[in-house]
Amino acid sequence: ACSAYEPIVEKLQQDFKDSLVFSYRHFPLTQIHQNALSSAKASEAAGLQNKFWEMHDILYKTQSEWSLSANSKEIFIGYAKTLGLDVSKFSQDLELKSIDEKIKSDYESGIKLGVQGTPTFFLNGKKIDNPRSYEDFKKLIELAK
Repeated sequence: ACSAYEPIVEKLQQDFKDSLVFSYRHFPLTQIHQNALSSAKASEAAGLQNKFWEMHDILYKTQSEWSLSANSKEIFIGYAKTLGLDVSKFSQDLELKSIDEKIKSDYESGIKLGVQGTPTFFLNGKKIDNPRSYEDFKKLIELAK
């Protein structure tokens, strides 16, 4: 479902770049996605080299390649190479306790806010029902101004 919303979110960010602040929080559904946690770690490890969003984008575009893979870490290392990251640092950073703690904190804050699945969107601090289309999302944002 997150992959389906990704193009909508990208377009909203472009169209409302001067008035919309988009915050991303991890909420890995490890019970149903075996590599959800490892992909969250990959994006955070890339973020330590200022490439969070670039890794984020690759992960969504290639989800079918890694989501059920037994060697997702190797696939993520390949993406790190593609992004021009220091692969040795990236590999080490995947194991950082601070990354684990950040993801856990994001997840726990989601639980407190009533998040039950992904994606979940909040507008002006209030959880909204996921709009069915870009146009529906756009209308909600315009009404919230």
